[in-house]
Amino acid sequence: MRFQTFLQPAALRVAFIAACLFPAWLMAATHNIVMSAETLPNGQPAYKLLSHSSDNGSVPGYAAEATIPGPTLFIKTGDKIKVQLTNNTQSPVSFSAPGLSTGNAAAAAPGQTKSYQLKANKPGTYAYQDDKAAMLGLFGAIVVDEPGGQIQSFVDGDGKIVPIDRSRLNKEFVLFMVGSTFWGSEISSDGNQKPLWTNPDLGAYQDDLLRFHVLAIGPGHTFHLHAHRWIQPGSTQTASPHIIDTHILNSQNNSHVFTVKAGTGVGPGVWQFHCHLISHMQSGMNGRIHVVSCDSGKSADSIAGASPSGAIFGHDSDHPGLATFIVSDEPASWFRSARGDALSPVTHTKSLEIIPPGSSVHFVMSDTAGVHTITSLLWPSEAGHNDHGGDHFMIPFDEAKAYRGGAILKLNVPGLYVFTCKIHPFMFAAVIVDDPATDGLDLGNTIDMVSGIKNLPTSSDLATCLLHTFFVTTVPGNWQNFTSPEPWKTVYPDVDVKVDIGTVNLQDVLHTRYGDNINLKQLGKPAVPGVGEVWVDTQFEKTAGKTKPGTITVVDTSNWKLKRKIALPQINLNNPHNMWPNRDHSVVYTTQWFDNKLTAINQKNGKLISNVQVGDSPSHEMTLPNTDDITVAINGENDVVIIPAGTTNINRALLTQSHGQAPGDPHGHWISADGKRIITPNINTHDAGFYDVEDGKIVARTATGDGQHGAHPIAIGMLPDSSKVYAANLLHHSITVMDENDGHFIKNINLIEHYNPISGDITGPIGILPIQSPVSPDGKVMVTASYGGQLVVIDTRTDTIVKTLPCDPGCHGANFGAKKGGGYYAYVTNKFSNRLIVIDPDPNGDGDLSDAEVAGAVTLVADNSVPKDDTVSNMAGYGGQGVVALPNVYNGWAQNLNSQWSAGLTDQQRNPVQ
Repeated sequence: MRFQTFLQPAALRVAFIAACLFPAWLMAATHNIVMSAETLPNGQPAYKLLSHSSDNGSVPGYAAEATIPGPTLFIKTGDKIKVQLTNNTQSPVSFSAPGLSTGNAAAAAPGQTKSYQLKANKPGTYAYQDDKAAMLGLFGAIVVDEPGGQIQSFVDGDGKIVPIDRSRLNKEFVLFMVGSTFWGSEISSDGNQKPLWTNPDLGAYQDDLLRFHVLAIGPGHTFHLHAHRWIQPGSTQTASPHIIDTHILNSQNNSHVFTVKAGTGVGPGVWQFHCHLISHMQSGMNGRIHVVSCDSGKSADSIAGASPSGAIFGHDSDHPGLATFIVSDEPASWFRSARGDALSPVTHTKSLEIIPPGSSVHFVMSDTAGVHTITSLLWPSEAGHNDHGGDHFMIPFDEAKAYRGGAILKLNVPGLYVFTCKIHPFMFAAVIVDDPATDGLDLGNTIDMVSGIKNLPTSSDLATCLLHTFFVTTVPGNWQNFTSPEPWKTVYPDVDVKVDIGTVNLQDVLHTRYGDNINLKQLGKPAVPGVGEVWVDTQFEKTAGKTKPGTITVVDTSNWKLKRKIALPQINLNNPHNMWPNRDHSVVYTTQWFDNKLTAINQKNGKLISNVQVGDSPSHEMTLPNTDDITVAINGENDVVIIPAGTTNINRALLTQSHGQAPGDPHGHWISADGKRIITPNINTHDAGFYDVEDGKIVARTATGDGQHGAHPIAIGMLPDSSKVYAANLLHHSITVMDENDGHFIKNINLIEHYNPISGDITGPIGILPIQSPVSPDGKVMVTASYGGQLVVIDTRTDTIVKTLPCDPGCHGANFGAKKGGGYYAYVTNKFSNRLIVIDPDPNGDGDLSDAEVAGAVTLVADNSVPKDDTVSNMAGYGGQGVVALPNVYNGWAQNLNSQWSAGLTDQQRNPVQ
């Protein structure tokens, strides 16, 4: 039989007398704590307790290893803490405790030791942490108790409020809410600490007295524990307190402490605790507490969750492991394994992890200023049957809302899993769940895809094409460099993999199918000049004065030379994505897609005009042709915001979905020539939205991509008379054609009709993974930039594919500009090459699109003669995405050009629809 632990009456009298006669400062102790920062086997950093001495002689029993959360430090009000920290990681590490730190030193460099001081002035539970890597694992708790031992009262089964002191507790649980994961530890009644790692299953006997310390690191959360109630903080601890079962931790480093009696009023059972924000709970932020009867014979031991020190590739363990991906703004490493530097000599990418069945994959948004989703792109077909167990097992996995958090899920079925972000769909993380008993790494026999494809053999061309795309996207060394005379050489892991036809060498298969040491065709400049300038968001280019990537490159189309590089280091310009000018072209706007800003730039000198917060992950902007107001699609949210011309304040927002519906997450919208209608591609709801600008009402919502879940409509094109609308469906490989007036569906253009996904045979023009698809200002042709490396030319009279032209890897942005003497050029950007491609869809002006051609290309790499506001340091010229030509010659905008910008245009270009 179990008994509660009570102080003897004599000891109680001594404690009471001491508390009455001596103030806290006379009873205060000094604690000398020696810690280190270590790197765990999965690459996450963690604090380790080396020694703890106190002049009152009482210290807890700590874990012998580095843990997440770090060791919990128990002190009393008035105590002083001296911390000596040695940094055994490869990055600077600091130690601070908001609310307790005093005069602390700077971060300790790798191999360095620093000292820090804390003063416990107020009771409570406080987080200590590293200033930069807290969300990744460098955090722990400091519990400051009253000198007399009093703690939070609990609510008994009859509703009575019972005051207690700490000596009566059976267990304490420390739970950190970080991203979308609980990290926990347990402190027994004798003070020994035990790491519980991620989303633990807590254990207790019925009527055990339990104290919970719940803390938040990073964005806020709402903690909820089923079947138990406690007293709200700040409420009276005696008469008629406010009783709660949920508490909001609404700011970083917030904490909540309470005491409960296990199973009181409900008896034994299994009860869930979780974040009450639906998107967080959906992402895996939940655990359980099992309460057992004392005489049941069942164990009340807590069960630890997946651990950074558990079983993963290269580290054997009997405990389930955890592979962690850091979500980042960093090009190529958007999903970066925490141990990516250690794995990349073999994998060549930092975005691939390998775990055994039963271990978990964990995502934490610790290095990004944007919002994201964690979404399954493909997975082993068997895994989708959803009958393989695991508390957080849900394949396909999809977060319904973009936010700053993360995800955690257990993977039990061997095979290849690839995850993406719906907001930024070139972000990739791959996980191979490998059965150690098989030869080669398991890719599975077949895979399913979010676009609806089922049971695709892993040896098929489409499957290996996607693997090739993954390794091009996530390995900068595989990007095409047109400033080098060397052939394009691609590197892949030289490993055997198990697929449906047996065991094959991955590198050999990909080189055989997609080539190696390919001589890149160096294109000359177009023979006929353009008119004006072309502005390109070179989104991945890095400069010395910034921590975030991205520049803007300006091309003079009269001579095809670079005119300027714009980095805006004073605002740390972050992943500039798409651009549009105001009416007189004195201002060019760009969105910061991995941030929340719309940036206005002086066209003449490239200087910053304004930097305005507009919403999470803004993607595209366009002006209303009738008012010059700027409209911005808020890709990470649910609206298009409008800023009146000449101002910097949002006037109103057009909601892309009605109240109660899933957020639309609009991306590349377009506007009718009269400025009365906005059409958005809603990536999260697989439809196009038609909106009346004047009253803000939703006119229509039309399913795209044959209504397929996961079609991912990403960009809109429109005829100049606004009669037809086109939506490019990235993952459905199609263009949906709709009527602009009422949004009704007309047809789908299948861009892979002539592609055999099994054999790879191509019998006609194709476009894999279409993105920007503008219609020429005269309405005759649409050019679709396809991620798979194709430019698709479509005749808008018949809505049929005319031909395919070659493009570079990551072909992305497309927009039309005026060609000198008449006609139009389509300017095309590529994420994974460093040049701008120029397309002439009708070289001789006869209306026959079959002779569309690549007219030339322009390097986006600046030499020393090009004016810059910062020094290019890496990835020169890469990341081409948004592109816009000045003058703006689309119908509705061309008619409003001033004489300066219209002077070089023909009469037809000044008035495209005649």
